[in-house]
Amino acid sequence: MKQPVDYITTWFYKESKDEASFYPQLGQKGSSSLVHSIYMQIQVPFFVTFKHYNPDARCIFFTNLTLEDLPDYLIRLFRKLNVETVTLPYSCKPPKGWYTAWQNQFYLYDILKYMGNRMGEEDTLLVSDADCLCHTSLTPLFEEVRKNGSALYEFITDRKHIINGITLPQMEELYRNCYGKTETSPITYYGGEFVAFRKDIIDRLNTAFPELWAFNLKYGQQHPFKLNEEAHLLSLLAEHLNIRNAIANRYVKRMWTTPHFNNVQPNDENFPVWHLPYEKKRGLYQLYKLIGKDSDITNENVFWQKAGSYTGIPCINLKKRIRDRLTTLWMKLK
Repeated sequence: MKQPVDYITTWFYKESKDEASFYPQLGQKGSSSLVHSIYMQIQVPFFVTFKHYNPDARCIFFTNLTLEDLPDYLIRLFRKLNVETVTLPYSCKPPKGWYTAWQNQFYLYDILKYMGNRMGEEDTLLVSDADCLCHTSLTPLFEEVRKNGSALYEFITDRKHIINGITLPQMEELYRNCYGKTETSPITYYGGEFVAFRKDIIDRLNTAFPELWAFNLKYGQQHPFKLNEEAHLLSLLAEHLNIRNAIANRYVKRMWTTPHFNNVQPNDENFPVWHLPYEKKRGLYQLYKLIGKDSDITNENVFWQKAGSYTGIPCINLKKRIRDRLTTLWMKLK
């Protein structure tokens, strides 16, 4: 009997100048060389940590770039860690001018279509943003996904909050208009940075996606709101397919470490996965330099002590503040 496979994947879609949208966390458009270099660099701490704690998982990097387009350090890393690169076109791309930011996010559904044709019935798939660090084994997560079918990260329940151009009540209105039925309970927002599925659930998502996608494209032409990014669609598909849960909340937390907003609490360092959006060009860059040519974690205690110091988990010290400022200034000059 074939042994089930646990897939760990992340992705990067390089936008052209014609399609480039804004990336608020980096202050640049997606076509800029700075965005490209930062996203290449953060693949290093991502794959090194995820592979270190999940050596039996199969790791894949999805991109519209070819292997030859990747920097040499990343090619060497992927060879060492046995990370597969899959060059995948973007077929779920929204029309030009759809929304101001993150227009590469629907690439998730191209990944799901690809994996639906590749996975075995008992296989599981984790799609994670690359600005994450894996702190412990994810075997319990994969076991839960194999048992329950999915693991979703419930991130926003505030019904007044505008989530990338739309509120939860507006998402419910769109849901009712699309499916002709009322939601079983109030819609919540599932973050797209960390989603895990069993193969049969991926098949159901792939079957249901085209209907909602087509409806959303037409709806957006006639109404002041629409589903602007991949997590909006995921939140409605989860309700439609009856797969809603908050299983991933036990494994990951979106940790903001900005000077103006910090949601990190004591013991957050014990989460299996740290999602660190603000640290792309700060703490994760420092970890990229720390890992260097060795591409390995030789001493876990030392590594996580430095990782915590660089990223501000569980607390930000003065040294980090100074380092962040210098790093930001250097990148502006670069």
